[in-house]
Amino acid sequence: MKNCKLCRLSKVCNDLPGFCMLIPYLTIAVVTVSVGYLFVTQELLA
Repeated sequence: MKNCKLCRLSKVCNDLPGFCMLIPYLTIAVVTVSVGYLFVTQELLA
C-alpha cells in the first residue's frame, strides 16, 4: 500500500487496494475516449 500514501483518496485506497495505481490509467482512458468521440462527431457533422 505504499502507492496509496501518495494518493489523496486514502480512504478509498484502503478499501480498494491498487485503486491508486489505476487512477492514472483510467484518467488517460477517459481523456482518450472523450477526444476520440469529439473528433468522430465533429468529422461526421462537418
